Amino acid sequence: MACANCYIPNRDIPDLDKDKLFEFLEKLPFRTYIRLIGAEPTLRDDLPEIVSTVKKIGHRPSVTTNGVRMAHLKYTQKLKKAGLRLLLHSMNGADDDEVYKIIDNGKWATLKVRALANIFKCRLPVNTGTIIAKGVNSHTIKRQIEVFSKTAKNEGINFDSTPPYSRITPVLRMKSIGLIGRHMGEDKCYSMFELAELCEQQLGIKMDFILNQKVSAGVVKAGNYGDGLTSVMFPVHTDAGKIYVRLVDWSVNDDGVVDHDNPFRGRLTQNWTVAPFFEHVKRNEFKY
Repeated sequence: MACANCYIPNRDIPDLDKDKLFEFLEKLPFRTYIRLIGAEPTLRDDLPEIVSTVKKIGHRPSVTTNGVRMAHLKYTQKLKKAGLRLLLHSMNGADDDEVYKIIDNGKWATLKVRALANIFKCRLPVNTGTIIAKGVNSHTIKRQIEVFSKTAKNEGINFDSTPPYSRITPVLRMKSIGLIGRHMGEDKCYSMFELAELCEQQLGIKMDFILNQKVSAGVVKAGNYGDGLTSVMFPVHTDAGKIYVRLVDWSVNDDGVVDHDNPFRGRLTQNWTVAPFFEHVKRNEFKY
C-alpha cells in the first residue's frame, strides 16, 4: 500500500532485529507503551511473537496497522492470543473506495471494514485513524462514525456495556495532513477550526463545545498554535453507545516538525537510543 501521506516513506530500511529490540526493551527503567508501527507491522510474520515478548518483558504493546491482513479472522485471533490489547486501525475512507483510491492508492474499503468486524469479533480495544484532506474526504467524519458503530452493533457490541469497550472507550481520530515525508500538499490541509466546523455541520455538535474539550495527553504542540489548540476530544453518542472523536491538528512548526517537544512520544534510533519522535523523523526524512 503506497499511501499518499506517509511520514516515513522509505521502504529500503532493513527490518528491525527483534532480538536486539528485546534486549533494548529489557533495559528501559519503567513500564511503557511500545507502539509497533511501520511501514506496516503486520507484514512481519513474527509480529505475534514480538507482541508476546514485549508483553512478557513487562511493557504494553500496541500496533498501528492498515488493517488489510486483519481482514483474516485467524490472524486477528492470533494477535489477540499473543497479548495485543491496543490497536490503531487506519480507515481514511470509512467504506468509500473512491477515497481509498486517492489517499491509499487502492480499493481497500471491503478489507478495511472486514478487518474492523474481526477486531470487534475478537473484542480487541480499538481506535481508528482517519486523515481528512480538503476536496477528498471531508464527508468521512460522519461516515466513519456510522460505519464504526454499525459494525460494532452487528457484532453484538454496545460500547457502554460490552467489555472491554465499556472500560476502554474507542477513540476515532480525525487529523489534518502532516507536511512531513510524503504528503498531498499544504492546500489539502485543514486547520483545527475547520475540522471542528466540519464536525458541527455533520454531527450537529456546536464548535464552541468541541473546541473547549482539550486533550492533555498525546499531541502536545503544533506549528500554527504553539502551546494552544492542537488536539480536542469530545463524546459522540451512537446507536452502539458512546465513543470519542478526537481532532488533531498535524501542522508543522518553523522547523518542519509535527508535534514538536512532546515528552511522551519517543522513537528508537539507528544507534539503539530513544530520540524525540518527530524531531528524529525530520532529521532523517526519507532515510530512516
